[in-house]
Amino acid sequence: MVAASEASSSAPARVSLVNPANAVTAARYLTLPPLYWAVAHGYHQWATIFILICGLFDKLDGLVARIFHCKSAFGEVFDAITDAACYGFGLILVAAFGWAPVLPVVAMIAMGGINVVMRLAYAKRAGRTTNYKSYAMERTVAYTGYLIGFATGGMAVHFYFWAYVPLMAAILVHDARRMLVDPIPPAPVAGAEVH
Repeated sequence: MVAASEASSSAPARVSLVNPANAVTAARYLTLPPLYWAVAHGYHQWATIFILICGLFDKLDGLVARIFHCKSAFGEVFDAITDAACYGFGLILVAAFGWAPVLPVVAMIAMGGINVVMRLAYAKRAGRTTNYKSYAMERTVAYTGYLIGFATGGMAVHFYFWAYVPLMAAILVHDARRMLVDPIPPAPVAGAEVH
C-alpha cells in the first residue's frame, strides 16, 4: 500500500493546456489590435502603453506558472511562439508606418526566423517538446520589446535598431552551436523542479 502511494506521488502531474499561465500568455495577443490602432493613427503614447502591457504580460506568465504550479513544456513553447508573434508584429508595424528603419527590422525578422528553425531542429534532436533555453536570447527578445518602445516613443530609433542587429547576430551564432551540435541535456526527472 505504501509503495503504491509513493509511486503515485512521484508520477508527473498533468498540467492542463487551459491554465492561468497560458491565459496570461494568450492575453498578449489582445494588445496587438490596439497597438495597430495606435500606430495607424499616430498615437505614440498609446502605442508605447500597449507594447509595455504586452511586455508586462510576458514577465507575468512565468510568475503565474510558478504560483499556480502549472509550468509545462507546452507553456514554454507557447511563450516563445507568442514572443515571436507579438514582437515580430510590433517590429513590422513600426517599420511599415515609418517609425523605425526597415533594413534592421528585416534583418531582425530574418534572424528570428532562423532562430525558430534552429529551435525546431533542437526539439527534433531531443525527441520531445522542449524549449531551448538561452539566457542571452531571452534578454535579446526582451530588448526587442524595448526597441518597439523606442520606436513608438521616437527615442534615438536609428541608433538602437542598427546597434541591435550585430548583437542579435552574435547571439544567434553562439546559440546555433549549442542547438545544432552540442549534446542535448536529459529530460527533467518527473517530480523534480525545473529551473
